[in-house]
Amino acid sequence: MGEIAAAMELRSLFYFVRIAELGSITRAAAHLQIAQPALTRHVQRLEDELDAALFTRANRGVRLTEAGEKLLDSAQRILRDVERAGDEIRAHKAHPSGKIILGVTPPLCPVVVPELFARMREHYPLIELKVIHAGTSRLEEFIVAGLVDLALMAMISRSRLIALTRLAEEEMVLVTRPGARPLSFVTVEELNHTPLILGDGMRTSLEVLLAGRGIALRVDTELDDHETIRLMVQQGVGASILPHSSVYRECARGLAQAHRITESGVFRILALGAAESRAPSAARQAVAEVVTDVLGDIEATGKLRPQIPEPTNAVPMPLATVEPALFSRSRGASKRGGGARRQILSPHPPREVSHKSAPQTDKTPAVLSAGQDRSGRNQ
Repeated sequence: MGEIAAAMELRSLFYFVRIAELGSITRAAAHLQIAQPALTRHVQRLEDELDAALFTRANRGVRLTEAGEKLLDSAQRILRDVERAGDEIRAHKAHPSGKIILGVTPPLCPVVVPELFARMREHYPLIELKVIHAGTSRLEEFIVAGLVDLALMAMISRSRLIALTRLAEEEMVLVTRPGARPLSFVTVEELNHTPLILGDGMRTSLEVLLAGRGIALRVDTELDDHETIRLMVQQGVGASILPHSSVYRECARGLAQAHRITESGVFRILALGAAESRAPSAARQAVAEVVTDVLGDIEATGKLRPQIPEPTNAVPMPLATVEPALFSRSRGASKRGGGARRQILSPHPPREVSHKSAPQTDKTPAVLSAGQDRSGRNQ
Protein backbone atom coordinates (compact mmCIF):
# COMPACT_ATOMS: atom_id res chain seq x y z
CA MET A 1 0.00 0.00 0.00
CA GLY A 2 2.89 2.34 0.82
CA GLU A 3 4.41 1.80 -2.63
CA ILE A 4 1.03 2.53 -4.25
CA ALA A 5 0.62 5.75 -2.26
CA ALA A 6 4.13 6.84 -3.16
CA ALA A 7 3.46 6.19 -6.86
CA MET A 8 0.30 8.34 -6.92
CA GLU A 9 0.64 11.90 -8.04
CA LEU A 10 -1.12 14.71 -6.21
CA ARG A 11 -2.25 16.05 -9.56
CA SER A 12 -3.99 12.77 -10.41
CA LEU A 13 -5.74 12.77 -7.04
CA PHE A 14 -6.79 16.38 -7.57
CA TYR A 15 -8.27 15.53 -10.99
CA PHE A 16 -10.01 12.47 -9.55
CA VAL A 17 -11.68 14.55 -6.82
CA ARG A 18 -12.90 17.13 -9.34
CA ILE A 19 -14.45 14.43 -11.56
CA ALA A 20 -16.16 12.89 -8.54
CA GLU A 21 -17.51 16.27 -7.37
CA LEU A 22 -18.80 17.28 -10.84
CA GLY A 23 -20.00 13.76 -11.81
CA SER A 24 -18.66 14.07 -15.34
CA ILE A 25 -15.29 13.82 -17.03
CA THR A 26 -16.45 16.26 -19.70
CA ARG A 27 -17.51 18.91 -17.15
CA ALA A 28 -14.31 18.35 -15.13
CA ALA A 29 -12.15 18.81 -18.24
CA ALA A 30 -13.91 22.09 -18.99
CA HIS A 31 -13.59 23.25 -15.38
CA LEU A 32 -9.90 22.34 -15.18
CA GLN A 33 -9.24 23.61 -18.71
CA ILE A 34 -7.42 20.49 -19.84
CA ALA A 35 -8.15 18.05 -22.67
CA GLN A 36 -10.60 15.27 -21.86
CA PRO A 37 -8.27 12.47 -23.11
CA ALA A 38 -5.53 13.72 -20.76
CA LEU A 39 -7.96 13.69 -17.84
CA THR A 40 -9.07 10.18 -18.73
CA ARG A 41 -5.44 8.99 -18.73
CA HIS A 42 -4.96 10.25 -15.14
CA VAL A 43 -8.01 8.24 -14.03
CA GLN A 44 -6.77 5.13 -15.83
CA ARG A 45 -3.37 5.51 -14.15
CA LEU A 46 -4.99 5.58 -10.71
CA GLU A 47 -7.12 2.54 -11.55
CA ASP A 48 -4.05 0.63 -12.74
CA GLU A 49 -2.15 1.49 -9.54
CA LEU A 50 -5.07 0.44 -7.32
CA ASP A 51 -6.15 -2.45 -9.54
CA ALA A 52 -9.75 -1.35 -9.16
CA ALA A 53 -12.33 0.59 -11.16
CA LEU A 54 -13.07 4.02 -9.69
CA PHE A 55 -16.00 5.12 -11.86
CA THR A 56 -18.89 3.50 -13.69
CA ARG A 57 -20.80 5.15 -16.49
CA ALA A 58 -24.11 6.83 -15.65
CA ASN A 59 -26.81 8.37 -17.86
CA ARG A 60 -25.23 11.82 -17.94
CA GLY A 61 -21.73 11.21 -16.69
CA VAL A 62 -20.02 8.92 -14.20
CA ARG A 63 -20.55 7.78 -10.65
CA LEU A 64 -18.13 6.41 -8.07
CA THR A 65 -17.67 2.69 -7.41
CA GLU A 66 -17.18 1.36 -3.89
CA ALA A 67 -13.39 1.64 -4.38
CA GLY A 68 -13.89 5.15 -5.72
CA GLU A 69 -15.87 6.19 -2.63
CA LYS A 70 -13.04 5.01 -0.35
CA LEU A 71 -10.42 6.78 -2.44
CA LEU A 72 -12.43 10.01 -2.51
CA ASP A 73 -12.46 10.30 1.26
CA SER A 74 -8.70 9.72 1.51
CA ALA A 75 -7.88 11.95 -1.48
CA GLN A 76 -9.87 14.88 -0.07
CA ARG A 77 -8.09 14.56 3.28
CA ILE A 78 -4.66 14.37 1.59
CA LEU A 79 -5.34 17.42 -0.56
CA ARG A 80 -6.59 19.40 2.47
CA ASP A 81 -3.43 18.50 4.41
CA VAL A 82 -1.21 19.54 1.51
CA GLU A 83 -3.08 22.85 1.15
CA ARG A 84 -2.83 23.50 4.89
CA ALA A 85 0.91 22.75 4.86
CA GLY A 86 1.37 25.15 1.96
CA ASP A 87 -0.50 27.87 3.82
CA GLU A 88 1.66 27.34 6.91
CA ILE A 89 4.87 27.49 4.89
CA ARG A 90 3.78 30.67 3.13
CA ALA A 91 2.78 32.20 6.46
CA HIS A 92 6.15 31.27 7.96
CA LYS A 93 7.91 32.85 5.02
CA ALA A 94 5.93 36.04 5.53
CA HIS A 95 6.46 35.91 9.30
CA PRO A 96 9.66 33.88 9.85
CA SER A 97 10.59 32.74 13.32
CA GLY A 98 13.45 30.95 15.03
CA LYS A 99 16.85 31.74 16.51
CA ILE A 100 19.65 33.23 14.43
CA ILE A 101 23.20 33.82 15.67
CA LEU A 102 25.00 36.66 13.91
CA GLY A 103 28.73 37.25 14.27
CA VAL A 104 30.01 40.83 13.87
CA THR A 105 33.52 42.24 14.06
CA PRO A 106 33.88 44.60 17.07
CA PRO A 107 34.46 47.84 15.09
CA LEU A 108 31.18 47.28 13.25
CA CYS A 109 29.10 46.37 16.30
CA PRO A 110 28.28 49.88 17.60
CA VAL A 111 27.75 51.07 14.04
CA VAL A 112 25.40 48.33 12.81
CA VAL A 113 23.89 46.43 15.74
CA PRO A 114 21.66 49.09 17.41
CA GLU A 115 19.81 49.86 14.19
CA LEU A 116 19.75 46.16 13.28
CA PHE A 117 17.94 45.22 16.50
CA ALA A 118 15.48 48.09 16.07
CA ARG A 119 14.52 46.99 12.57
CA MET A 120 14.37 43.31 13.50
CA ARG A 121 12.01 44.10 16.36
CA GLU A 122 9.80 46.11 14.01
CA HIS A 123 9.72 43.84 10.97
CA TYR A 124 10.49 40.33 12.31
CA PRO A 125 9.37 40.18 15.94
CA LEU A 126 9.26 36.37 15.97
CA ILE A 127 12.97 35.97 15.20
CA GLU A 128 15.29 35.63 18.18
CA LEU A 129 18.54 37.34 17.20
CA LYS A 130 21.79 36.83 19.08
CA VAL A 131 24.96 38.77 18.24
CA ILE A 132 28.49 37.76 19.19
CA HIS A 133 31.71 39.75 18.75
CA ALA A 134 34.84 38.26 17.21
CA GLY A 135 37.57 39.06 14.71
CA THR A 136 37.29 38.02 11.08
CA SER A 137 39.50 34.94 11.35
CA ARG A 138 37.52 33.63 14.32
CA LEU A 139 34.22 34.35 12.61
CA GLU A 140 35.33 32.29 9.63
CA GLU A 141 36.01 29.38 11.97
CA PHE A 142 32.60 29.85 13.62
CA ILE A 143 30.83 29.75 10.25
CA VAL A 144 32.48 26.50 9.22
CA ALA A 145 31.83 24.93 12.64
CA GLY A 146 28.19 25.98 12.58
CA LEU A 147 28.50 28.20 15.66
CA VAL A 148 27.04 31.20 13.83
CA ASP A 149 24.44 31.36 11.07
CA LEU A 150 25.78 34.55 9.52
CA ALA A 151 28.79 36.81 9.99
CA LEU A 152 29.33 40.45 9.06
CA MET A 153 33.05 40.83 8.53
CA ALA A 154 35.86 42.06 6.32
CA MET A 155 36.53 40.03 3.18
CA ILE A 156 40.19 39.24 3.78
CA SER A 157 40.51 35.68 2.53
CA ARG A 158 38.34 33.33 0.50
CA SER A 159 37.28 29.84 1.52
CA ARG A 160 35.34 27.34 -0.56
CA LEU A 161 33.43 26.48 2.63
CA ILE A 162 32.07 30.01 3.08
CA ALA A 163 29.66 31.84 0.79
CA LEU A 164 30.42 35.57 0.89
CA THR A 165 28.09 38.33 -0.26
CA ARG A 166 29.79 41.66 -0.84
CA LEU A 167 27.88 44.49 0.86
CA ALA A 168 30.02 47.64 0.90
CA GLU A 169 33.50 49.13 0.70
CA GLU A 170 34.99 50.95 3.68
CA GLU A 171 38.08 53.12 3.92
CA MET A 172 40.81 52.41 6.46
CA VAL A 173 42.20 55.67 7.86
CA LEU A 174 45.04 56.84 10.05
CA VAL A 175 43.39 58.29 13.16
CA THR A 176 45.17 60.93 15.24
CA ARG A 177 44.47 63.59 17.82
CA PRO A 178 43.26 66.79 16.07
CA GLY A 179 46.18 68.90 14.87
CA ALA A 180 48.75 66.14 15.29
CA ARG A 181 49.58 66.25 11.57
CA PRO A 182 48.53 68.14 8.44
CA LEU A 183 45.21 67.26 6.81
CA SER A 184 46.93 65.97 3.66
CA PHE A 185 47.09 62.25 2.92
CA VAL A 186 49.62 60.03 4.66
CA THR A 187 52.57 59.03 2.49
CA VAL A 188 54.18 55.62 2.56
CA GLU A 189 57.35 57.07 4.09
CA GLU A 190 55.40 58.85 6.84
CA LEU A 191 53.39 55.75 7.69
CA ASN A 192 56.53 53.65 7.91
CA HIS A 193 57.82 56.02 10.60
CA THR A 194 54.56 56.45 12.51
CA PRO A 195 54.27 54.54 15.82
CA LEU A 196 50.89 52.81 15.91
CA ILE A 197 48.48 51.32 18.43
CA LEU A 198 46.98 48.22 16.85
CA GLY A 199 45.27 45.00 17.79
CA ASP A 200 46.60 41.71 16.50
CA GLY A 201 43.53 40.97 14.36
CA MET A 202 43.47 44.43 12.78
CA ARG A 203 47.20 44.26 12.14
CA THR A 204 46.81 40.95 10.30
CA SER A 205 44.04 42.39 8.14
CA LEU A 206 46.04 45.54 7.37
CA GLU A 207 49.07 43.54 6.31
CA VAL A 208 46.89 41.84 3.70
CA LEU A 209 45.36 45.13 2.52
CA LEU A 210 48.74 46.90 2.37
CA ALA A 211 50.63 44.08 0.67
CA GLY A 212 52.75 45.28 -2.24
CA ARG A 213 52.67 48.96 -1.24
CA GLY A 214 56.06 49.05 0.46
CA ILE A 215 54.53 49.68 3.88
CA ALA A 216 55.92 48.06 7.03
CA LEU A 217 53.66 48.86 9.97
CA ARG A 218 55.45 50.14 13.06
CA VAL A 219 53.37 48.81 15.94
CA ASP A 220 54.61 50.21 19.26
CA THR A 221 51.57 49.28 21.33
CA GLU A 222 49.52 46.11 20.91
CA LEU A 223 46.00 46.39 22.26
CA ASP A 224 43.02 44.24 21.35
CA ASP A 225 40.34 46.53 22.73
CA HIS A 226 38.86 48.81 20.11
CA GLU A 227 37.23 51.28 22.51
CA THR A 228 40.46 51.77 24.46
CA ILE A 229 42.41 52.38 21.25
CA ARG A 230 40.03 55.20 20.31
CA LEU A 231 40.35 56.76 23.76
CA MET A 232 44.14 56.61 23.62
CA VAL A 233 44.12 58.30 20.22
CA GLN A 234 41.84 61.07 21.50
CA GLN A 235 44.15 61.63 24.46
CA GLY A 236 47.17 61.92 22.18
CA VAL A 237 48.88 58.73 23.36
CA GLY A 238 49.38 57.59 19.80
CA ALA A 239 47.87 57.02 16.38
CA SER A 240 46.04 54.03 14.95
CA ILE A 241 44.64 52.71 11.68
CA LEU A 242 40.93 52.00 11.98
CA PRO A 243 37.82 51.62 9.81
CA HIS A 244 36.31 55.03 9.25
CA SER A 245 32.85 53.96 10.45
CA SER A 246 34.26 53.28 13.91
CA VAL A 247 35.59 56.84 14.39
CA TYR A 248 33.28 59.05 12.35
CA ARG A 249 31.47 60.28 15.47
CA GLU A 250 34.70 61.31 17.15
CA CYS A 251 35.87 63.04 13.97
CA ALA A 252 32.56 64.90 13.63
CA ARG A 253 32.86 66.16 17.21
CA GLY A 254 36.46 67.29 16.77
CA LEU A 255 37.82 64.64 19.14
CA ALA A 256 39.92 62.93 16.46
CA GLN A 257 41.03 63.35 12.86
CA ALA A 258 40.92 60.77 10.07
CA HIS A 259 43.58 60.89 7.36
CA ARG A 260 43.61 59.05 4.03
CA ILE A 261 46.47 56.55 3.68
CA THR A 262 48.30 57.26 0.42
CA GLU A 263 46.70 59.37 -2.27
CA SER A 264 44.48 56.54 -3.54
CA GLY A 265 43.38 55.36 -0.09
CA VAL A 266 43.17 51.91 1.48
CA PHE A 267 39.82 50.15 1.40
CA ARG A 268 38.41 46.93 2.80
CA ILE A 269 35.36 45.03 1.57
CA LEU A 270 32.58 44.31 4.04
CA ALA A 271 30.75 41.06 3.39
CA LEU A 272 28.13 38.78 4.85
CA GLY A 273 29.34 35.21 5.23
CA ALA A 274 27.43 31.95 5.64
CA ALA A 275 28.26 28.27 5.40
CA GLU A 276 28.25 27.09 1.81
CA SER A 277 26.84 23.70 2.80
CA ARG A 278 23.82 24.92 4.77
CA ALA A 279 20.55 25.83 3.09
CA PRO A 280 19.27 29.23 4.22
CA SER A 281 16.19 29.31 6.42
CA ALA A 282 13.51 31.98 6.10
CA ALA A 283 14.75 33.52 9.36
CA ARG A 284 18.35 33.62 8.15
CA GLN A 285 17.31 35.24 4.89
CA ALA A 286 15.31 37.84 6.81
CA VAL A 287 18.30 38.75 9.00
CA ALA A 288 20.57 38.93 5.94
CA GLU A 289 18.16 41.30 4.21
CA VAL A 290 17.98 43.61 7.22
CA VAL A 291 21.78 43.61 7.69
CA THR A 292 22.17 44.48 3.99
CA ASP A 293 19.67 47.34 4.26
CA VAL A 294 21.24 48.75 7.44
CA LEU A 295 24.75 48.72 5.98
CA GLY A 296 23.48 50.23 2.74
CA ASP A 297 21.96 53.13 4.66
CA ILE A 298 25.19 53.60 6.61
CA GLU A 299 27.15 53.74 3.37
CA ALA A 300 24.68 56.22 1.86
CA THR A 301 25.22 58.63 4.76
CA GLY A 302 28.99 58.72 4.11
CA LYS A 303 30.05 57.00 7.32
CA LEU A 304 32.25 54.46 5.58
CA ARG A 305 34.75 56.98 4.21
CA PRO A 306 35.91 60.46 5.25
CA GLN A 307 35.35 63.71 3.43
CA ILE A 308 38.82 64.31 2.01
CA PRO A 309 39.86 67.99 1.76
CA GLU A 310 41.44 69.39 -1.37
CA PRO A 311 45.17 68.56 -1.64
CA THR A 312 47.52 71.22 -0.28
CA ASN A 313 51.15 71.95 -0.98
CA ALA A 314 52.11 71.24 2.60
CA VAL A 315 54.66 68.47 3.04
CA PRO A 316 53.39 65.91 5.58
CA MET A 317 55.76 65.25 8.46
CA PRO A 318 56.04 62.04 10.47
CA LEU A 319 54.00 62.09 13.65
CA ALA A 320 57.05 61.25 15.71
CA THR A 321 58.64 64.49 14.41
CA VAL A 322 55.59 66.70 14.94
CA GLU A 323 54.88 65.60 18.51
CA PRO A 324 57.46 63.15 19.82
CA ALA A 325 56.01 63.37 23.34
CA LEU A 326 52.83 61.68 22.17
CA PHE A 327 54.45 58.27 22.03
CA SER A 328 55.66 56.72 25.27
CA ARG A 329 58.89 54.75 25.30
CA SER A 330 60.40 52.50 27.93
CA ARG A 331 63.83 53.54 29.18
CA GLY A 332 66.52 51.10 28.26
CA ALA A 333 64.21 49.36 25.81
CA SER A 334 65.84 46.93 23.44
CA LYS A 335 65.87 47.97 19.80
CA ARG A 336 63.60 46.05 17.46
CA GLY A 337 63.46 47.12 13.88
CA GLY A 338 64.76 50.58 14.84
CA GLY A 339 61.86 51.24 17.25
CA ALA A 340 61.29 51.13 20.98
CA ARG A 341 60.08 48.04 22.81
CA ARG A 342 56.36 47.54 22.20
CA GLN A 343 53.85 47.84 25.01
CA ILE A 344 51.44 44.91 25.12
CA LEU A 345 48.18 45.53 26.93
CA SER A 346 45.80 42.74 27.87
CA PRO A 347 42.49 42.91 25.98
CA HIS A 348 39.03 42.76 27.44
CA PRO A 349 37.12 39.70 26.21
CA PRO A 350 34.60 40.58 23.49
CA ARG A 351 31.04 40.85 24.72
CA GLU A 352 28.07 38.82 23.64
CA VAL A 353 24.69 40.47 23.15
CA SER A 354 21.45 38.55 22.82
CA HIS A 355 17.95 39.73 22.26
CA LYS A 356 14.70 38.00 21.46
CA SER A 357 12.60 40.19 19.23
CA ALA A 358 9.29 39.05 20.68
CA PRO A 359 6.11 41.08 20.42
CA GLN A 360 5.85 43.56 23.28
CA THR A 361 2.59 43.16 25.20
CA ASP A 362 3.26 46.00 27.61
CA LYS A 363 5.47 49.07 27.89
CA THR A 364 8.38 47.19 29.42
CA PRO A 365 11.44 47.68 27.16
CA ALA A 366 13.19 44.66 25.71
CA VAL A 367 16.27 43.63 27.69
CA LEU A 368 19.66 42.91 26.16
CA SER A 369 21.58 40.34 28.16
CA ALA A 370 25.33 40.60 28.10
CA GLY A 371 27.64 37.63 28.46
CA GLN A 372 31.23 36.83 27.74
CA ASP A 373 32.62 35.54 24.44
CA ARG A 374 36.20 34.38 24.43
CA SER A 375 36.06 33.56 20.76
CA GLY A 376 38.96 35.62 19.50
CA ARG A 377 40.67 38.91 19.20
CA ASN A 378 38.91 42.01 17.96
CA GLN A 379 39.23 43.27 14.48
